[in-house]
Amino acid sequence: MGRTRASAAALTAAAACAALLAGTSSAYAATSYDSDICSSSGNKYCFRLHFNSRSSQTWVSHGSCFLSNVSVPNSWGYSPNQSTVVRYTFDYHANACYNDDAGYKQGIFRNAASGSNDDPSHSYNVYSSTNYSGYTTYFPRKDGMAHNLASNVKNKNESQRRN
Repeated sequence: MGRTRASAAALTAAAACAALLAGTSSAYAATSYDSDICSSSGNKYCFRLHFNSRSSQTWVSHGSCFLSNVSVPNSWGYSPNQSTVVRYTFDYHANACYNDDAGYKQGIFRNAASGSNDDPSHSYNVYSSTNYSGYTTYFPRKDGMAHNLASNVKNKNESQRRN
C-alpha cells in the first residue's frame, strides 16, 4: 500500500507540474529595451540604423538611431532566458544620432529608413527577412555618409549582418 501511495503522489506531482507548465503564458515576465549594442569606445566605430531617411540635401539622417558593431539575426530582439525579452529600439545617442525625436524609443523591426557605417573594418548588409535573408541593402566600410535603404528593405528591415 505504501508503494501505491508513493506512486500516486508522484503521478499527482507530475500532473500538477505539467498543468502548471501548460498554463504558462507565452508572455514574457519582463521586457527591457536596448538601442546600443556597439562595444566601440564612445560609439566611435558603429553601424547606425536610422529611423528617418537621409535628406537629398545632406549627408546625414536625422532622428533616432540604433547602434551596433555585431550581426543582428532578428531586429525584433531576443530572449536570453525565455522569461525576459530584450527589444531593439531607436534612441538618441550623443555624438552618434541627431536628435529631433523622430523614432525615439520605437522598435527597429520593420521601422528603419536609412543607415550609416562608421566601422572602418567591416561593411554591413540590412535584410528584409530574419536570419540574413531576403532583399538587402549594402553599406560599405566607413564612408562618412548615410544611405537610404532600398525600397524593398525600407521599413521592412528584419536583420543586419556585419561582414
